[in-house]
Amino acid sequence: MSQDQIFAGIDIGGTSIKFGLFNNKGEILYKSQKPTMADKGPLPLIHLISNIGEQLLYYAAEEDHDVKYVGVGSPGAVNSKTGQVVGPCPNIQGWTGMEIGKTLQERLNVPIYVDNDVNSMTLAECKFGAGRNSKSVVCVTVGTGIGGGVMIGSKVLHGHNYSAGELGHMTINFDGPECACGNHGCIEAFCSSRQIINSVKIKLSNNMTDIFKDVLDGDLNNLTVKKIFAAYHKGESIAVEVFKETARYLGIGLAGIVNLLNPETVVIGGGITDGGGTFIQDVEDEIKKRAFSSATEKLTVAKAELGNDAGFIGAGLLGIEK
Repeated sequence: MSQDQIFAGIDIGGTSIKFGLFNNKGEILYKSQKPTMADKGPLPLIHLISNIGEQLLYYAAEEDHDVKYVGVGSPGAVNSKTGQVVGPCPNIQGWTGMEIGKTLQERLNVPIYVDNDVNSMTLAECKFGAGRNSKSVVCVTVGTGIGGGVMIGSKVLHGHNYSAGELGHMTINFDGPECACGNHGCIEAFCSSRQIINSVKIKLSNNMTDIFKDVLDGDLNNLTVKKIFAAYHKGESIAVEVFKETARYLGIGLAGIVNLLNPETVVIGGGITDGGGTFIQDVEDEIKKRAFSSATEKLTVAKAELGNDAGFIGAGLLGIEK
């Protein structure tokens, strides 16, 4: 990694695209974000990403930064050699098959490196964040969807057809609720922000508590994850119950991963972890309750340290993996 090189990364999320520039110490020099507007379809989205790439390169040129390539983290399984999305992407309809690498390289005229978004986050957390002292790391993001990434021997595990790490779509209850992927009982169907909101709505539908009346101004349509966090920090019992339940389901799924891979560290990130409270500890307790003691004896379960910046930082690091 060159001392003077500046890295450019783009993180495509289900609701927003985060992007920025940073140096070889992980210090952010510029960052911004834009709405994904996934409902408009894949072609407007790839045009938006191209425009963002141009914006990054233009800013870098203005500041005399040496940017050699642009990295992109995308939802779904991604062929990291060609930059094409090859697997399902339930939260961005029509995205499967998109040739991100080819399209951006033609538009930006610089090398483009593309990988799954949580693989990118995993790279970032292992280089600059909560997994930086570990050789084997499992990263999971909890937000609009549930994503996973695995680092073994300091290398991201891609799998035979680039689908490794999709732990959000592991079934933990064959008779569970339908997931966005079409399956039933996936971890994502129990732990996503969408499911958290739905669970609280159901519990409040017949009798809104005083705390939620205050937080929501009396209107259940105002319910968001942030509002649920607000109620949680006021000790509201339904909010506490739902977050505890979410942590339990996530811990159940991760216990199987810990038994399978025996990692040094499990890193948990995403919007649901930003609300504070005991969520990470509750997940750790469930893992240690269910996984073999030999697999958890030296296990560290940690909150991601890089927050919303991890995705674009990891994307910017993709070129040094090649």
